[in-house]
Amino acid sequence: MGWLEIKVRVGSEDAATAVGALFDRYGRGGAVYEQIYADGPDVPQGTAPPVTVKTYLSTTEGYQQQLQALQKEILRVGEAYPCAPVEIKELADEDWATAWRAFFRPQRIGKRFVVKLPDQSYPVAEDQLLIHLQPGMAFGTGLHATTRMCLVCLEELVRPGHHLLDLGTGSGILAIGAAKLGAGHVLALDNDPIAVAVARENVSLNNLENVIDVTEGSLDHLTSKDLHRFDGIVLNIIAEVIVEMMEQGLTSFLKPRGWLLASGILAQAQRQVIAHFEGRGLLTVQRFQQEEWVTLYGRQAVSDTPARPILEGA
Repeated sequence: MGWLEIKVRVGSEDAATAVGALFDRYGRGGAVYEQIYADGPDVPQGTAPPVTVKTYLSTTEGYQQQLQALQKEILRVGEAYPCAPVEIKELADEDWATAWRAFFRPQRIGKRFVVKLPDQSYPVAEDQLLIHLQPGMAFGTGLHATTRMCLVCLEELVRPGHHLLDLGTGSGILAIGAAKLGAGHVLALDNDPIAVAVARENVSLNNLENVIDVTEGSLDHLTSKDLHRFDGIVLNIIAEVIVEMMEQGLTSFLKPRGWLLASGILAQAQRQVIAHFEGRGLLTVQRFQQEEWVTLYGRQAVSDTPARPILEGA
């Protein structure tokens, strides 16, 4: 399998945001931003420094259609904002896996988390939780808005000893974050064998093998023994898959008063997800949004309390 590096040079923050949103939707690992500083030889004095926005697309079967759709969307963005022509470069697996590293810096997320590469140094305060991460060829660097929102929410939701399920674990970052917060056990599932390998490596880097079980599979991996097993479930996927899993009985694996954290939802799809929350007895407790991405926190309602819509009048 090969990879394509797709990049667009833009001249404004609004254009960078628009292209980045497309790359978050279509690319593996989301968008990467490279600033071209004003003292560069090709930047006129007195002008705003341009930005190059990049993403990566695997050349698996059917990728041509995905690439074509992405290029059409970029052309539409170009009608509203000045953008340079799309540049596409072929990469080998190992090139893709390391391409983003030049732009990755240790980052603070929420009140306590610090996410960094294993070979990066960072002066960690006593109350901070350090996540060593080597994303490789799996989604979840902590740069994407959906991942960041999930980590912030987990700080409020995870309690010591919780049993949790992380569906579509990717790099394992959310499972690791939950374990660092004191979860007693996390079952991290992903149907991509590459992601499973990466997540296991990251679990090992953080010395959490005794807390996190990374397994290849998805909802179909769970059995009747897992019914009402989990205090919380995390899905950072896409709205269509979240809805499909709820229709397949996802919430039956929650304990009474258990919670569900659903992310990766584009703003225009949130009503559909909330409707499925309500239809399966989940109170939609909170809604968070960054850019065009929405994260929903729902909790099992007690039998005499109906789930409430939070977007009435919106």
